[in-house]
Amino acid sequence: QVRHRQSGQIMVLKMNKLTSNRGNMLREVQLMNRLSHPNILSSRGAVVRWPGSSHQYINGGNLEQLLDSPVPLSWSTRVKLALDIACGLRYLHSKGIFHRDLTSKNCLVRCEANGYTAVVGDFGLAEKIPTYSEGSEKEPLAVVGSPYWMAPEVLRGEIYNEKADVFAYGIILCETIARVPADPDYLPRTEDFGLDVTTFRTMVGIDCPAAFLQLAFHCCSVSLQSR
Repeated sequence: QVRHRQSGQIMVLKMNKLTSNRGNMLREVQLMNRLSHPNILSSRGAVVRWPGSSHQYINGGNLEQLLDSPVPLSWSTRVKLALDIACGLRYLHSKGIFHRDLTSKNCLVRCEANGYTAVVGDFGLAEKIPTYSEGSEKEPLAVVGSPYWMAPEVLRGEIYNEKADVFAYGIILCETIARVPADPDYLPRTEDFGLDVTTFRTMVGIDCPAAFLQLAFHCCSVSLQSR
């Protein structure tokens, strides 16, 4: 957390101390400069000679921290946070970009008098959504991201696209619904890297909105066509 000398504005400074990572940071800054949405973290500037970039300050930490805290969260609040993330993700996909590392750690939470707002951040692994022409050889993208949120097709080294973000979003929904970590020791998974729906149902209270729970199940489908 830093304060801008001229404007006095509170910002977050992201420093890059590795020369080998400078290209990735510049790519992230260039991408963020093209994005403008209330549920997408915004870039405030970058310095190339002294590699670093500044972003808007989000005061509530990340979603993982909020879910792990003793703060009570109503179902309407949880649905609102989920909707915010979905809106940010839909906007990103509409720009032909997918995140590839969507996690509850990368969803930041702004705490205001009228409630919480979720903002999607950390675009260091973001990539153009691939388009494959009929009959052409399909070369899968590199396997990147955080394993607990990775879609089955990514973990298997297969062709993947923005539906991998949808799966990650489904895992975030499960974290939000049951307030459990994405770690498979807590969030039950199947051998084919999907969600163990039967076991997860036993972890959810009867007061959970049925449509909210069903949305999580659809997003966590092993089948891309079902997400």
